[in-house]
Amino acid sequence: MASWAADARYTELVHAHGRSLLHLAILLTGNQHDAEDIVQDALIAVAKSWSITRPRSGAAYLRRAVANRAIDVGRARREVPTDDIPDAPYVDDGLLKYENNQRFFALLSTLPERQRATLVLRYHADLDDREIARMLGVSVTTVRSQAQHGLAKLREAQLDPTGRTTR
Repeated sequence: MASWAADARYTELVHAHGRSLLHLAILLTGNQHDAEDIVQDALIAVAKSWSITRPRSGAAYLRRAVANRAIDVGRARREVPTDDIPDAPYVDDGLLKYENNQRFFALLSTLPERQRATLVLRYHADLDDREIARMLGVSVTTVRSQAQHGLAKLREAQLDPTGRTTR
């Protein structure tokens, strides 16, 4: 059996921020199982290079790794139109009991990955536009544009046919 030889600082960082990383991944994917896989993949990838990179802000580095991995997974799983009717997805009624708002996650999941990541990083992780731009590898203007378009789509999706907001 292999032993864990990770840096003590990294191990402490993972223990301190593991739950928030998982929560971030759940918000990005809307699925706890995928979120757990994403966090695990990101933590392993960061652990492999930790002794070389040693970032100044380890928590931000881990958030970026999780966000980027979630975007990659989302891109890889984009729906492709086919002639076959897919099976209905399994819905776990116990998923995200602490959020208890499946409609929000359904709306959030309709956004493109970058818009979803921008909104989650801005409103859940409470990051400013410069930090989000750095994490996603885009300009600050792109972050603002993605947030504006994402919020507009969420607002539009919440309007009923008469133009009133649904809640």
